[in-house]
Parts: sequence; C-alpha cells; structure tokens
Amino acid sequence: MRGRTQRRPFVLVCAGCAAFAAGMAARGLVSVTVISNVQRAGSSNLQSAPNDPTGPGPATYTNGIPAGFARSQQGATAAAAAYVLTGQVLLGLPTTTLDEAVRAISSTASASVQVSTIAQQLDQLRAVLAPGTGPTRYLQAVLATRLDTFTPDRASVSVWSVGVLSRLGVAAPQAGWSTSVFDLVWERDDWKVATETITAGPAPALNDGTTPATSEDLAAALDGFVPWGQSR
Repeated sequence: MRGRTQRRPFVLVCAGCAAFAAGMAARGLVSVTVISNVQRAGSSNLQSAPNDPTGPGPATYTNGIPAGFARSQQGATAAAAAYVLTGQVLLGLPTTTLDEAVRAISSTASASVQVSTIAQQLDQLRAVLAPGTGPTRYLQAVLATRLDTFTPDRASVSVWSVGVLSRLGVAAPQAGWSTSVFDLVWERDDWKVATETITAGPAPALNDGTTPATSEDLAAALDGFVPWGQSR
C-alpha cells in the first residue's frame, strides 16, 4: 500500500489507526466513492480575498471540532491543518455526536457519504483494536502545509502530517506519515471539506538516537501531556 495514492471523500484520520493495527500503510483501510473531481493547478490560480482581522481561525471548537476560519488563503490553510488533527476527537465521539461533527466540517454535497463512510470505518477500527487493553492513543501533528490553489469560494491545500498510534496488546507505538490534499469549498460562512486525496509518506527513517518505545513506555513518558492545539 505504501506510495499508493487514493482519491476519496474526506475520511476520518483514525481510519489510519485500523490500517496501522492491521499492519498496512497509513490510511489504507478502505477505499470509497469519490464525491467530485478537482483539477490541481499551479500558484497562478491563487487569488486574493480580504483577510480576516481576527486571524485565520479556528474561532471556536464544538465537541473538539474546529470551526470559524477566515475566508482567506491563511484561513483555508488553517482549516485543512485543523481537519487533519481531528482523528482522536472523532474516535472518541459517540455515534449521535459523530454524525453532527462530520456534517459540521463537510460540504453539503458530500456530508451523507462522509457520515456513512466514517461510521463504517469506526466499526472496522474498533474490531481491529478490540483485543487490546487500556486507552487507544492517536497523537497527530502537522509538519508542513502548501496552498495549491485558492479563490474566495474554493481552495486546495496539501498537508504533510504524522499520526502515532498505540494500544496495549494490539498496536505497539508506530508512526504513520501521509500527505493529504484537501478540496475545500466556502459554504455556510466557513471552509468545508468536499474531498481529500491521501498519499502515504514521505516517511523518514528512525534515527539511532533512541529505541522504539513500547505502549507502556509511551504512556509513562507522556503522562500529563495533552495534544497541542487540541485541548479546547
């Protein structure tokens, strides 16, 4: 699965957890129907929009889900980065709240498919991780972003990120690297996800400065830590 590019609607990043636990590449668990096709273009397609003086966002969080991004290049980039980092939040939401959360960050056209897809992926994820014990840790970080195209109504943003999964007895701590390309649309006074293209990698090698941690080591070392930017 490594190096394979998949075109699909925005998918829950914790789908990658299931992929990890099954020994596959990051986010390679399920392939689903594409909502729409987007032609990526060069920087010549970037257009300007008035900057929001309050900053790029997010302005608010509801049940850990970010909202309130500026209708600007910076706002679109912030939205894509924030949506990548919702994996642990969505993983912990009950079914009734999950539906609302997914619809909140989805475009109107793609929301129903995204809700059903994520629900299916969560069922598969729980089945894979069920033999383990203790909490499932899924920590994420955005390393770099690139604004590929921008108009006040539509944007394409690439996000390079890493997710670290750990669950005692079923998933030793492991890092999955991926590049997500978000097709965002301006709807309901915010940036919403229409589609996401995910490519595994680029993945760096582990240096020789440390040995891989066990799930117990990770839990002990990170006692008291909270995910950066996700503690609201």
